[in-house]
Amino acid sequence: MSNDLFEIVANYTYDWESWFLPDGRVRWINPGVERMTGYSVDECLAMTDYPLGIVHPDDRDGVKSLLQSALTGTSGNDVEFRIRHKGGRIGWAAVSWQPMIGGDGERLGVRTSVRDISWRKSAEVALRVAKADAERADRAKSRFLAAASHDLRQPLQAVGMFVAALARSPLDEASRGILDSIRDCLDASSELLEDLVDISRLDAGVVVPEFTDVAVADIFELLEKSFKRDAEAGKTELRFVPRSLFVQADHTMLVRILQNLVSNALRYTEQGRVLVGCRTRGGAAILEVWDNGIGIAPEEREQIFEEFYQVDNPARDRKRGAGLGLAIVRRQAALMGTSIAVRSQPGKGSVFSIALRLAESQESETQPQPLVSAPTFKGRTIAVIDDEQLQLAALQSFLGVCEAEVIAARSIGEMLSKLEDAETPPELVVADYRLESNMTGVAAISAVRFKIGRSIPGILVTGDTEPIRIAEAEASGCRLLHKPVDPASLATAIAQLLAEDGARPDAVWP
Repeated sequence: MSNDLFEIVANYTYDWESWFLPDGRVRWINPGVERMTGYSVDECLAMTDYPLGIVHPDDRDGVKSLLQSALTGTSGNDVEFRIRHKGGRIGWAAVSWQPMIGGDGERLGVRTSVRDISWRKSAEVALRVAKADAERADRAKSRFLAAASHDLRQPLQAVGMFVAALARSPLDEASRGILDSIRDCLDASSELLEDLVDISRLDAGVVVPEFTDVAVADIFELLEKSFKRDAEAGKTELRFVPRSLFVQADHTMLVRILQNLVSNALRYTEQGRVLVGCRTRGGAAILEVWDNGIGIAPEEREQIFEEFYQVDNPARDRKRGAGLGLAIVRRQAALMGTSIAVRSQPGKGSVFSIALRLAESQESETQPQPLVSAPTFKGRTIAVIDDEQLQLAALQSFLGVCEAEVIAARSIGEMLSKLEDAETPPELVVADYRLESNMTGVAAISAVRFKIGRSIPGILVTGDTEPIRIAEAEASGCRLLHKPVDPASLATAIAQLLAEDGARPDAVWP
């Protein structure tokens, strides 16, 4: 193509084009420069330092170096810089360049092509702002949930301990019925709070899967027993198709995933059928939960894995859960290196499935797990530290009816003073994680250990659901229990730690 023809074609291109001679002088500029910069071709040709006079001062050295490199024969693409419009406006541009060679091999100079990318930069800024806003909103949501969860757990924790203490007292039939109703209410409240803890622990990164060879048949048997009553109450046919397969998975996570999937299937299937089965494909086992319930619309199949999102539950009926189950399921599946697949048709039902690697060996020696009974603690001394009087009284009351000797205090200083006069040093410490004066239960347990000169077991009780707080508590090496703590679980934890510490076993929890 001749030089004249090249100029004719380039004059009609949308981008800002320039031709620099081998000595750096400008040979030609197309009219696109005026659209992008406000300067006419003649104004640009009159500039002694073209194009640097149009470039933003902070970017001039970079563009100058680029031109010098281009004149030596280099080429490049999409290098960004800022331009100063004739009217003062700042815009963004991206330049590409390549050497121009004549038909006889003669070097004719360098051609540059500059595109306006101001729109792209504006979009990037808007995206960064939106991302920052979303992150701030997410942090605010997490702080709100953590604060709300903590404040709700405090009274529930105390109520649970008082109820457990009351249950060991003589009651008439009517009072026993009222007590059972209170327990049911506590269980319903605890379900939401436990889901919040699970979400927080997963987000905190403190949950690490422990892979073992898991028998699918054993899990199906466990689930069948767990959901038999719920299925009968809802007049839903629940059927498990057993398979003698072993998969590589974290046993606890897999059970929780399938529990959530089966529970959802039963909630959204009224007087229908739910089928749980397993099939193999290649080296994987596909565990599936089928139902013929209400189904899920295509546009909702991603939203159902978001926190608090529920299909067809505008009134927030608590019988259908809190909307956290599938959010937990997705996180747990990701930790095990897999995902949850969904197939669904509105009005006809859904299929949720998870793919897991088959275990190398399909034979396993199942060791029976010993049952741990929650004991009484006659003759045992336990230190309890909580800065809230109601919580302290509840723990003291519960452990008292368990026949433990209790040393109770609201602060580290008060506990150390009481230890001065104690006839028997404590064998274990139960401490709230948050104490007054910005102290923590970790510090309280350490202080008690130092005072008595022995590293006794410690239990931290916390209502925090903030990921960073959970991570800090997990790193302490103490047993961590989340409020509201089930009294039997607390007693079981105490018994286990005392046994591990060389203590003798005691009587059985009623």
